[in-house]
Amino acid sequence: MIVAGIDIGSRAAKAVILKDKSILSSAICDTGPESVKTSYRVMEEALKGTGLSLDDIQYTVATGYGRVLVPYANQNISEISCHAKGVNWDFPSVRTILDMGGQDCKAINCDDGGLVTNFVMNDKCAGGTGRFLEMIAEVLNIPLEEIGDMSLESKSSIPFNTICAVFAKSEAIVHLRKGVTKSNILAGLHEAIAVRCLNLLKRISIEKDFSITGGIAKNKGMVEKLMEKAGLQPLLCEDPQLVGALGAALFAEECSTEVIKQAVKVQYGYSDGTGDYFITIVTELCNGCGECVKACPADIFVVDKDDDGQPKAKVKEEVRKKLAFLCPGFQSCSHKNQLNCHSVCQKDAIDHIW
Repeated sequence: MIVAGIDIGSRAAKAVILKDKSILSSAICDTGPESVKTSYRVMEEALKGTGLSLDDIQYTVATGYGRVLVPYANQNISEISCHAKGVNWDFPSVRTILDMGGQDCKAINCDDGGLVTNFVMNDKCAGGTGRFLEMIAEVLNIPLEEIGDMSLESKSSIPFNTICAVFAKSEAIVHLRKGVTKSNILAGLHEAIAVRCLNLLKRISIEKDFSITGGIAKNKGMVEKLMEKAGLQPLLCEDPQLVGALGAALFAEECSTEVIKQAVKVQYGYSDGTGDYFITIVTELCNGCGECVKACPADIFVVDKDDDGQPKAKVKEEVRKKLAFLCPGFQSCSHKNQLNCHSVCQKDAIDHIW
């Protein structure tokens, strides 16, 4: 099964593709001004090198600020739910999550299944968000990805009187003109953000196992300050910025499974004294590509048009009562042949009962 999650955030767009419950590929790019175009661009990046196209993805869930603007998504789910789902996949023990995004921060509680039980968000202010750190990096003329490490070089952090993005920017300029080192300025800003985030976390319950997600979680200086203030070691996913897209992909997998359960299926075969011999084709998933016809060593498949004129694979009528003699069954066939109807079907539309 191939599914995808796409997270159109305020600053970055992320995509994760899952195949058979494992991450196949992922991508991150700037959101830009047009979310629709961005949704296609980030998915194209994720598909590169996989040999797949957008048509091969069976189900897509979109999340993030631009989730309703993803034209190919089957469903959209809030980023709060997706971050909880994504963290739970890596760390089932986590009950508290701090999502530090491009334009807001969220504190989330979840249960052992990754379902949200409580959450709070910061007020409508860029202070302490990804955009805030971008502004400070521009003022200090430092690449954004370096500010966290530089803050850790500080010998004496400078306290900031405000975390407001506008006033903090002005305050940083004043300190810079006074000759304060950039590392001390950054340490002070990271400290102020950490205090603000801790206050947000205190509005929900802070459990021992907690995680930080979002692009800011890649900032080592920020993680260190939060660890110091909270008194807890955060559990970080391999790429915290992809957690929302991963959660969306996991939801897509669940939704796709439910769709398959409800989909139209056609069974071919029979039962006799030796056992049951049925091949099931989920016609809703089958796209009539014909790869199963080419791969089957027993030559039992054919592609024909259904009642709606759509090409669909099916078992040849003349072999339906001979399946046990012609087809060795999936297990045996997969051991003998590298290519078989299961391995070549990108839609996972074929199933053997034996």
